[in-house]
Amino acid sequence: MTIPTKILLAPLAAVFLAAWPCSAADDASLATGRNFAPFVLFLQPSLQMSPMPGWMESPAVVREETATVEIPIPALWVSPTAEFYALTVVFDDCGDGGPAVEWRTADGTTRTISQGLGESGTGLGMNARTVLLPQDLTQEGGVLVVSYYAKFEGLVSMAVRPARQDLLAVLGGGNNPVMVDEALRVFELGEVDGRRPTPIGGDVRRGAVVEAELSAPLQELDGELEFVIPIAGTVEGSIIRIDVLGLDPEARLEARVNSVTVGSLSFPPFRLDDPALVQDPLARLVLAGWRTGSIFVPARFWLSGDNSLVLVLKRSEVETGVPVFIKNAGLHLRFGTGVDATRPDLPLPPASDADAAPLPEIVTAVP
Repeated sequence: MTIPTKILLAPLAAVFLAAWPCSAADDASLATGRNFAPFVLFLQPSLQMSPMPGWMESPAVVREETATVEIPIPALWVSPTAEFYALTVVFDDCGDGGPAVEWRTADGTTRTISQGLGESGTGLGMNARTVLLPQDLTQEGGVLVVSYYAKFEGLVSMAVRPARQDLLAVLGGGNNPVMVDEALRVFELGEVDGRRPTPIGGDVRRGAVVEAELSAPLQELDGELEFVIPIAGTVEGSIIRIDVLGLDPEARLEARVNSVTVGSLSFPPFRLDDPALVQDPLARLVLAGWRTGSIFVPARFWLSGDNSLVLVLKRSEVETGVPVFIKNAGLHLRFGTGVDATRPDLPLPPASDADAAPLPEIVTAVP
């Protein structure tokens, strides 16, 4: 068991709303303390900025001629309540790599935090990424620079939120959480370090649970998508887990197993002050960025042999029909824990090692 650092984000205050407060007395960030309030900037459909929170010493600068936004960040000692800062950028991801994020020090030295927050080669539409700014950069202060050359009109909004440090005990060694938001969503290091997340690949076993890859690479979901899953052994229970982008908050993603609808995937709750919550062309609220959905499927729906799993997209009647994408589609199956002498090729991992053991086949009962 490891004890990594956990970062807790401050909530976005009412300044996130389109109608900005007119005076400091009306600023809802006073309720949480201006030294811990976020800074929010909208570029689309029109330029709007929140009032400067207490930790900011000078306003942000939008430079359309250079396709950049510059946000001054003071040294951490200026605001004792803030120990980290997190940047969330909402943008139109057209597959060109997305906006870049850099840090510029007082002497003009520039360091790249992210070469591009978006995808390369695949246009996704509305996307959102959150980056936890390295403390070794923000310790002495500087300027956060977000640039989107040749696609500046694709920048929708951005928010800088202060964060405080806490400790989190983690069971097992298969994850590396570093940040928790107000909705209690846990961010892994690979999600917020500025690099493009690598699709999860391969099938692994964790004790009596087999984690089988269905489709790791990114692909569009248009209507229905079927997976054929061979299973050897008796299943005790299962969970379908998929990363989804572009799903309208009113839409559903149903799962059918062997022609039987087992229910709709559930997604983590989100807050109405989430910086990734923006308006579509019809002024409806939509949530940009990737979300992980899951559903428990009882053992009785699975058969020994080939099984059919179909994902069915049920769109809202009033949505605009934006593309929906999935990645890291996986099926977690729990088998019995009895030893199977017919599978000597799948030895149990050492009792002291809780890490996953790779499987030679897609879904097979675990000894």
